Order: sequence, then structure tokens, then C-alpha cells
Amino acid sequence: MKPKIISFIFALVLMLSACAGGSEFQQNREKWEGQNLDHYRFTVVLSCFCPFAGAEVTYEVQNGQVVNESVQSDPDRQIDPAQASEFYQAYNTIEKVFDYVEQATNEADETMIEYDPAYGFPTNISVDWIKEATDDEQYLTLSNFEPLP
Repeated sequence: MKPKIISFIFALVLMLSACAGGSEFQQNREKWEGQNLDHYRFTVVLSCFCPFAGAEVTYEVQNGQVVNESVQSDPDRQIDPAQASEFYQAYNTIEKVFDYVEQATNEADETMIEYDPAYGFPTNISVDWIKEATDDEQYLTLSNFEPLP
């Protein structure tokens, strides 16, 4: 086959697969929303060149609102839990994490997202906002997810 025909077929396959199933992000967001989980708990850790990186914050969320949170940090870093809590607010519900992923996907130079196969929420998020910049990368990890009654 000629190179132009191969390129055309490849582009057509990509377009058709995008139309048929939507983006991986959209499919997983719909999977999450389809769970109708009003009460859950999860832990989030942010790794970046920032003052509160590495703190483990566990949230209990009910009806879209944080009803309980626990901050654990490395004792050598002496992170103030109140400041860490404020810093992590952008990630304190799964819905906010999806909003963060959507923003990063639209604005950052590079993103890599892994999703939970059962529930659809992002579990590992790697964002490089500006490819040529140093120390702007962010890594978000969600773990210990638990639906609650």
C-alpha cells in the first residue's frame, strides 16, 4: 500500500474508535458516575516540588461533601496537618480528581492517567504542565478506596 493510503486508514480507524466509545477519560468518568456511590473513603498522596508533597490524606466523602479527613505525614518533614488539608482540597473528592484530570488533559503538555478497573476513578495521575520546565511535574496517587454503607 502507498504511504498516503496507510495514513488515511490509520486516521480513519482512530476517528471511528473515538466516535464509537468516546475517550478513555469519558468512559471512566461515566463508569464512576454509574456506580452512584454516595459514601466512600480513599487516600490521596501528591508528589511534586511543593511544600506538602508526600502527605497522605484520607477522606471520607458522603453526598459529595468531605465528612472526615485524616492527614498523615512523614515525621521528619513536620507538615502542619491544617495546611496540608488546605493544600489538598482540590483532590478531596473523586469528582474533584476527575475535574483535575480534565483540566490537566486540556492544559498540560503531557498527562498519563491510570484508572481503577472496577470503579473507573483515576488511581495514578502524572502531569507535566510544561515539558521544558523543571520542577512543575505533579504525581497524584489514589489508594485504599472503599465504598461505605
